[in-house]
Amino acid sequence: MKVFGIDFYTGDQAQLIGALTQRVVGPFNYVVTTNVNHVVMLEHDTAFKQAYLGAGHRICDSRVLMPVLRKLGAGVPEAIPGSTLTAAMINQAQRLGWTVTVIGSTVDVLQVLAERYPGIEFQHYDPPMGFINKPEEVEATMRFIEEHPAQLIVFSVGSPRQELLCLQLAQRGGARGVALCTGAALNFLSGKVQRAPMWVQKLSLEWLHRILSEPRRLAGRYWHDGRRILPIILRQFSEQKRRS
Repeated sequence: MKVFGIDFYTGDQAQLIGALTQRVVGPFNYVVTTNVNHVVMLEHDTAFKQAYLGAGHRICDSRVLMPVLRKLGAGVPEAIPGSTLTAAMINQAQRLGWTVTVIGSTVDVLQVLAERYPGIEFQHYDPPMGFINKPEEVEATMRFIEEHPAQLIVFSVGSPRQELLCLQLAQRGGARGVALCTGAALNFLSGKVQRAPMWVQKLSLEWLHRILSEPRRLAGRYWHDGRRILPIILRQFSEQKRRS
């Protein structure tokens, strides 16, 4: 069943990796990673909703949301953080000799990744700030992806930009491969930003670790989203109770 209007992926991470690995040679498809911020944005952003509908998989990225999804009977067996999925798919790319296109991120991150994963051919395009509002820059980014085929495409330009771009690529039909909309995942994978220890992740406190690591960038956003997610959750429980 849909929760927050989202048809969540209901397999585990191993099943997802298997499914994505089979699809890297097919038509362009993309994965979106649902967290609290996304649920809040979906309340009012029509274009973002369309991008979500166009995704091949909508995974639960957030361990904070998991108890809510279980209570609401979403059928989601586990959270699959985007950073964890990205690391697993990069390992697949290394093992299978894939080409990986990275949209966004920085040159220093790509240099580290190229050294750590010598079996991967990395292709990198970093669109300028505010590109999503400039049709010529959006076109240049999409053209780069279409003209540089890859099995795996990692979008590191933040939400909702990466999801909107993926929807346009899917609609155009000129690209191929699997795309991950996973934001800062490559910063963690390269070691540029330290991810929370596993024990912190298992306690569903990775959000707190991130705030303490990047307070100026994240504290305001997390406060904004935290205040807005509670009424959305309460409304979801109320609607489910009324239906039953």
